[in-house]
Formats: sequence, C-alpha cells, structure tokens
Amino acid sequence: MPKRLLDPEKVNEVFAHLNESSDNHALYSSLVEGTDITNQIKGLVLSPGYRMVRVDGRLGEWISQSHFELALINDVSKEVAYYNRVVIQPDVVLNCRPVTQILVWRIRTPQHRAVLRDLAGKVFFDYLIERYNVIVSDMNQTTDGMAFWQDRMYDALAYNMHVYAYDMISCELRKILTQGDVSRQEIWLWGDPEHHQNRLAIISKNELPLQ
Repeated sequence: MPKRLLDPEKVNEVFAHLNESSDNHALYSSLVEGTDITNQIKGLVLSPGYRMVRVDGRLGEWISQSHFELALINDVSKEVAYYNRVVIQPDVVLNCRPVTQILVWRIRTPQHRAVLRDLAGKVFFDYLIERYNVIVSDMNQTTDGMAFWQDRMYDALAYNMHVYAYDMISCELRKILTQGDVSRQEIWLWGDPEHHQNRLAIISKNELPLQ
C-alpha cells in the first residue's frame, strides 16, 4: 500500500497550503455551491454554520479518473474545516468500482475540533462505504494516513465487513479475518519499499472478488 510520504517537503506541499487563510478561503469559494450532503450521512449532527458538501469533477484538468470532493465548510468563517478528495477506480480483477481517498485533510485550529471529532470515520463508513461498497487505500500515505487506515480496518472487522490486503501486480488478495491478521499484514502492506506502492488495503461490504 501505500508509499509513505516521508519527505517533509512533500508532506508540506500536499497538505500545508490549506492552513493558509488565503488558500483556505479560495478553496471554500470553489466548494461553497456544492451539493449539501449533510443529511445523507447517517447520524451526522453539525453545529450551526457548518455544512457537508460534495462537488463532482471539478479537477478534471489534473485528475483523469472520475472523482469528487467532500468538504466540511463553515459559512460563518468562510473556511474549509475538512477536505477529502476521492477518485473512482474500476478494477477488473476485483470486478468492482472502488473509491480511493487520495487526499484527506482537516484544519488544526481549536474552534473546529469539536465538530471534527470522529467525522473522518463517519464519512468513511456512513457515506463512502454506504454508496460505493468498496474503499481502497491510496498508494501515497503519510504516517497519519496509515494510522487512519489501520483504525478503519479494525473498525470494519467489528462491523462484520470484509477486509483485504491486495497486490495490484500479482493480483494476490489476502483476506484479513482478525485483529491479529491486521497486525501481521501491516508489514506486507507498508514495510517493503520494493513493493509497497503496488499493495493496497481494501474494506468492502461484500466479499471480493464480486461475482
């Protein structure tokens, strides 16, 4: 899975610009007319001023795949508090159209912490999995991103979902059945620099490959 973004400059390039007020406000302006999906996420209750929005296909000049953006925006401060860029990538071996979160970011300022608590997990299970059935990890992972995926794998097992480790080159699909399996497969997914860009974690509502 997942190539770690260990280079501090690379991590900064991918994420840090959203902490700048001008860049954050520019992103807010780009997303503010998006479809309000707050009521489509089961159990999501937001404080006044916040909305969860979705924008489809805005980045077609840079992203060739079908894609969409999810964001938690605050219409009072005109800020983006949470941002998730998602691509849809068909896989003929798995016989499905899984989605991949290729950039997930949240603001660090204290006034937004309460509303952000557990939000990433709710978006993952109560929106993405509910609508697309299969989520595959991104090959470019920060340390935080890998920890997030490990947490979601444990959660998925508790929810009786299907969890896998998958090699895109060999098409080897390893089923993960227990918490111990998660720990054992972490090295296979993340630990080998020669192979980690080709190895992905998968969480699915249905057993794979789909028939």
